Amino acid sequence: MKKDYGKIADQIIKLVGGKENISNVMHCYTRLRLNLKDTSIVNLDEIKKLDVLGAQYAGEQLQIIIGNEVKDVYEEVCQKAEIALTEMIDEEINENVNEKKEFNIKNIFNNIIDVIVGCIIPILPILIGSGIIKAVILIAQQAGWLAAASPTAITLGFVADSAFYFMPVFVGFFAAKKFGANLALGAMIGAALLHPTFTTMVTNQEAMSVFGLPIYPASYSSTIIPVILSVWIMSYVEKLISKYSPKSIRTILEPTLTLLIMTPLTLCAIAPLGVMFSSGLGNLFETFYNVLGPIAVAVLCSIMPFVVMVGMHVGVIPISIQAIASTGFDKFIMPTFFMSNFAQGAACLGVGVKSKQADLKSFAFSSAFSSIVPGISEPGMYGITLKYKTPMWAAMSGAFVGGLYFGFMGVGQNAFVPPNIFAITTYMFSTNNLIHTIIGIAIAMIVTFVMTMIIYKEKPE
Repeated sequence: MKKDYGKIADQIIKLVGGKENISNVMHCYTRLRLNLKDTSIVNLDEIKKLDVLGAQYAGEQLQIIIGNEVKDVYEEVCQKAEIALTEMIDEEINENVNEKKEFNIKNIFNNIIDVIVGCIIPILPILIGSGIIKAVILIAQQAGWLAAASPTAITLGFVADSAFYFMPVFVGFFAAKKFGANLALGAMIGAALLHPTFTTMVTNQEAMSVFGLPIYPASYSSTIIPVILSVWIMSYVEKLISKYSPKSIRTILEPTLTLLIMTPLTLCAIAPLGVMFSSGLGNLFETFYNVLGPIAVAVLCSIMPFVVMVGMHVGVIPISIQAIASTGFDKFIMPTFFMSNFAQGAACLGVGVKSKQADLKSFAFSSAFSSIVPGISEPGMYGITLKYKTPMWAAMSGAFVGGLYFGFMGVGQNAFVPPNIFAITTYMFSTNNLIHTIIGIAIAMIVTFVMTMIIYKEKPE
């Protein structure tokens, strides 16, 4: 007898505290996953008695095990709770959250990576589209088909750049989804960091404050960590307000109080932490290179994906600009960006060659193209290397070996340009420098590709 999915959905919504208590609903292959504002009002025992296979909490997420019919129940729940449908998520996400894990650095690091990847993967389509458009513009300009000052080039340029400039808005939205917070408020936190009034005051170095508290002047365009941290804190603030707000005025009180609390917390404390850390990182890297030289280049080449991931790459750019201004070329910062992108591209290429899954193969090849040609590594980094881990180890190893060659050969870049295939022109200030650049990149890509083919093991589709 066919199940009454509508009835099951009604029962689930009732037992979790009504549709007002549901922040978000997702599903994987077998489980209905609900992020709730207040878990204390959920009747877990009664849910287990429904026509389901079981129910449990994974962290703060309620997972109801339904089986192969989960999609039908999911659609009914979304319709009745007035929540937009989303794509099915990976079955492995949060699968082992309930297992008691040893408290150590490795687990903390893995959790941080999982959160960042979970917030970034949903925006991969705009990063891929942006990267391909940038590549088309660059190719057209190099071929002489499109002038840099043409209206078409300018328009396509700012459309592509918008994916990165407004990244805090996109990340804020999906961070809220990840943490079970209000999606609109998450996006609004990101938008506040980019508001024209705020950015203008930062540019003009005008003093700012809120409730008498000074606001740290910083630029947050293209950043990730400040908004993730802010939305993470916001998720707890929102749940606390929801728990103690009278139901009759909750829809008004909850968003208003959340924004009033999060505005000073975000602008005065949480978001500036990333910028402060960025500045400190820049000073640390400069000292690192002065002490270790070639070894420092190799190490930075290998860890550059993580530097970019946490948005700290902005802090090391002034080192490059200063080096070019004072000596004529940069032998440390920009060459490591350049090397890292090619290694990431080689890892994606390896996954594409080895994979037997059509979708993954296509995505891996496009990510390899994005990393190498326009120099946009985020799609491959978040969607391939970081997600499957072994390609990241391969890319880090290849980048280390190539970076070591760069360091000992004194490879430098004489202009500050994005780290893509066209940046090779900035390595042509001497024949030896160009030759060593090509050799170093070849070493990195070969090592990365071979290692990826060896250590990457594809799971069954």
